[in-house]
Amino acid sequence: MDKPLSQRDLARIAGVSPMTVSLALRGHTSISAATRERIRKLAEKHNYRPDPALAALNAYRLRNTERRYQGTLAWITRFPTADGWREMIHAESYFNGAARRAEELGYQLENFWLDEPGLRPARATQILLARGVKGIIAAPLSVASGTMELGWKHFPCITLGYSLREPRLNVVMNHQSRNMKQLVHRLHQTGYRRIGLAMPSANNERVDQNYLGGYLISQRETGGPILEPLLADDFCLPVFRKWLRKQKPDCVVISPVWHDEVKAWLQAENLAVPSDIGLAAPSVTSDSRHLSGIDENPSLIGAVAVNALVGMIHNRESGIPDQPWSLLTEGIWHEGDSTLKAPAPPRQGPDGNLDGKDRRRRK
Repeated sequence: MDKPLSQRDLARIAGVSPMTVSLALRGHTSISAATRERIRKLAEKHNYRPDPALAALNAYRLRNTERRYQGTLAWITRFPTADGWREMIHAESYFNGAARRAEELGYQLENFWLDEPGLRPARATQILLARGVKGIIAAPLSVASGTMELGWKHFPCITLGYSLREPRLNVVMNHQSRNMKQLVHRLHQTGYRRIGLAMPSANNERVDQNYLGGYLISQRETGGPILEPLLADDFCLPVFRKWLRKQKPDCVVISPVWHDEVKAWLQAENLAVPSDIGLAAPSVTSDSRHLSGIDENPSLIGAVAVNALVGMIHNRESGIPDQPWSLLTEGIWHEGDSTLKAPAPPRQGPDGNLDGKDRRRRK
């Protein structure tokens, strides 16, 4: 087996110093674009691969030295207006978490509006290259299944969530199916037995049907009655009322942005929250902390996206991947005032058995 090509060997072939090779392969702007491209092509031609041990040593050194400016990361959006993305659930928190982590790693995160009037994909690509953008985070789209046209081959790129149908990029997002399972199990532990799912169908489609999948699986796992989910294209009072009267849930899992409407619909049925019926959400927002549900920590998701993107930059992974991967984070339970409180766990006596009071409660 031939000895792997070292960075010093590559420098000798290119007729430059090892430091120039190191900087060029990291896309450092101190090296001209022509030299960076020439060295990159030589690395591909000679099948150069970074030494894992050396990469680990460099990472250690970086952690223990003051961060220097590494370049710009682009936050790409597609909305009718430049700031329309900020109205999306969690979008601001994703961006803020990503921006903070980027700064910690020596990068700057800049917003880039792909749907600016008159801006074509080729021109957008030229602008990003001219700005020295090192990597791209494609923000969630305004539709459940959309597309983005860009010169992806030039950039390491990641998308947040599943709303981007084409191209298929590496994904960073919360683990919606496991979050939904955690939510249903927690509600079951609280004492709810007829747990329903009711939300606009688009909310479930945006998460690649993960809400529905997690709900159905957890209903089987808890052994309770499986209510017919309500995933409606037209999510309105008459549709909800018909479903409510037929399924008779004692707790309803909803989209947090529909909390006020659903609560009013329940009041119209003479049902008070939480004394008569509970409400919970698979994703609790900063504006819906009163709701019980899952805190996805969207700022963490943004930070994880930057970590993954910077890793791709260091590994020179650009373009649309042949086999995309998904990196998922799990949320934690948040207890609001929209559900009954979970009962306290049984107390144990000195011998490890339940005390008399708890024995009687369990009978």
